[in-house]
Amino acid sequence: MPGPISSSYDPVWGTAENADMVRDGIRDAEAVISRKLGQELRFILDVAREQDGPNIEIKISERKLRLLRFACRVALEEDEI
Repeated sequence: MPGPISSSYDPVWGTAENADMVRDGIRDAEAVISRKLGQELRFILDVAREQDGPNIEIKISERKLRLLRFACRVALEEDEI
């Protein structure tokens, strides 16, 4: 049986530092969205059942958009990330 894996090793990212960097970037992007939407969280099934409301203008960097797209693809378990 193999020995224990170091706590600094992450099976997906290689190192915990790499995983933390991705998480921090996604948190930054989520914070921009939360500032625009407000802090109220709604039951996600209610949101999914609604029709689209008005468009919301938001400025967000390309980096943050790419991190959010990545997070969406992971949530959807897309094969090619």
